[in-house]
Amino acid sequence: TVKIYGKQIKTFDPIWYHNFDLQPENNYECSQSNKSENYKNTSNYEVKIPKRKVSQAEFEEALKNCSKTANSAYNLSIRYAKKIEIVITQLNSDIEAVSHEILKIKGSEQFQFNIKNISEDSLEDLVISLDKKRKHLKNFTVSLFGRTKAGKSTLRETLTSGNGSTIGKGLQRTTRDVKEYSWQGLRLLDTPGIEAYKGDDDTQKANEIIDQSDIILFLTSDDSVQPGEFQAMAQLQQINKYFAVILNVKHDISNNLEDLQMFIDIPEMVFDEDRLSQHKNHIQNHIQEYLNLHNVDIVPIHAQSGFLSTKSEYQEYSRQLWELSKIEELYSLIAYQIYNNGQKLRLATFADSLDNLLGEIYQKLIDYKQELEEGREFLNNKKKDLEKIFLETETEGLKTIKSKSNELFSQIDEKINSFVERYKETNLEERKKEWKNIVNQKNIEINMKDIIEKIFKELDEKLKEFQREYEYDFNNIKIDMENVKIRDFRKGKSASDMNWTSVGIGAVGAAAFVAANWWNPGGWVVAAGWIATGIGIATKVAAEWINSEEEKTHKKNVQEEKDSLRKQVYEQKQATIKSCEDCLYTNINKLKHQLIYPCELYDKKLVEIIKNLDKTIAEILNIKQEVKTDF
Repeated sequence: TVKIYGKQIKTFDPIWYHNFDLQPENNYECSQSNKSENYKNTSNYEVKIPKRKVSQAEFEEALKNCSKTANSAYNLSIRYAKKIEIVITQLNSDIEAVSHEILKIKGSEQFQFNIKNISEDSLEDLVISLDKKRKHLKNFTVSLFGRTKAGKSTLRETLTSGNGSTIGKGLQRTTRDVKEYSWQGLRLLDTPGIEAYKGDDDTQKANEIIDQSDIILFLTSDDSVQPGEFQAMAQLQQINKYFAVILNVKHDISNNLEDLQMFIDIPEMVFDEDRLSQHKNHIQNHIQEYLNLHNVDIVPIHAQSGFLSTKSEYQEYSRQLWELSKIEELYSLIAYQIYNNGQKLRLATFADSLDNLLGEIYQKLIDYKQELEEGREFLNNKKKDLEKIFLETETEGLKTIKSKSNELFSQIDEKINSFVERYKETNLEERKKEWKNIVNQKNIEINMKDIIEKIFKELDEKLKEFQREYEYDFNNIKIDMENVKIRDFRKGKSASDMNWTSVGIGAVGAAAFVAANWWNPGGWVVAAGWIATGIGIATKVAAEWINSEEEKTHKKNVQEEKDSLRKQVYEQKQATIKSCEDCLYTNINKLKHQLIYPCELYDKKLVEIIKNLDKTIAEILNIKQEVKTDF
């Protein structure tokens, strides 16, 4: 092999020297045959430093082809953006139709459906990204990341023939100080120190740079290879582009001529292979751990010597300094990547934006679906707890009603014998009056009203506790027993006609009250039984003598009157219990309808929304696959 040098000192023309093989060789191939075709989570397009350098003509032709590819990729991206917009618009329409039905339910204002805002934001981000790329379709973009003081400014000044004014001022940089340069037909983006990225805004800015980049270079230095700098890089979006590391060897040669001359004479002292090999291993481990990239290319350079080679005071050593800086090897690596993989890299830049957008929308839809499913589970649990409360209220209420009715009516039943015996010789009106007094003494109306009040007050407390436990918006629910109104039956109504009017519970926010036409002790129909069975007694005169046959008849009549009263008391007790039970069932069923039915309706509508989400998620995945295939 013959190496022929040209005399071009201060340029970075890739043909400033060539290797010519005297015997033909196959071109150096750098494809990763052992790697997956999917470039996710790998430093794809990886090459080792190529033996064959790309000529200037080949490089320029590659850039032209990359530009054509970028135009096609941009147009394809626009078509997919419109396709995604149609899918999301349809989802929004479907959800809006379902949510409109949900919002008709009183108390449903807390349900918010923000898919529209989520998708619009994501689509807007894509449009902004594509617009930025449209302005640079002719430019192949290389971005330079790295920590402060690693030599980034020195390298940039070297590549752009700067005057060195920004060297050493990295700490003054902010995340908004992204500088753009033109370098050998490339668009070079220089970012601030990676440790400067703090907060969502800075991270978003860094992600935007990655999104625009076709190649990403990460600069670190041999004086301090730190896991934190790679960990900070990992906080940004996943790197799916060609990613290479520049290892800047920070050996100062500007102090005196002896240091400079020693570097020129014995460069292996600076580029000690054993020491650099250890650094490379550490870098590979860190990148694999934090960025999940494998076999990343690492190029050692000496940025300072490259910069000094551009200065007039070092003109005498310019050629040697430039060659020893090894920056040419870095450029050769980039040029070779563009020549061999440039069109794929440009395609990937556009495909990544679509893939990231689709991934973002997909994840948001998945998260939203999960939220709705959790909401469904909450509502169903709430419904079960409400049903349990109502069941307990029914069960305990029935027991209480029966127990109290048995207690009150048994006390009346116990008075029947003494009442009949005592008042059997008095006239009907007086007997009816005394019977009424007996009934009134038991305060059946007041006692039964108290029982009903107690049942619903306990239900009120359970619902309030339920509200506190589940933080459900029951603030407007009130079971107000002060509004209980017990109105008189029309006189002459029988027990079988007794009923309660419905509890007036509306949707969440209405007050509950029990209104009833169910009690009238003064006209209680048991007294009518006396009229039916005691006619014979009513015609008797207290002082009249009764013969033995009449006495038998009299005793029989008295016993029949007792039995008749007991039967009527029993029937009245059963009718009262049934009336109270009917009231309890009726009003609790209405409460169930008012409180549980909305849960069931919410659940039904949420299922519809989840189905719409599933449909859209499937469409997004299909588009994602189409993007991969087309690109």
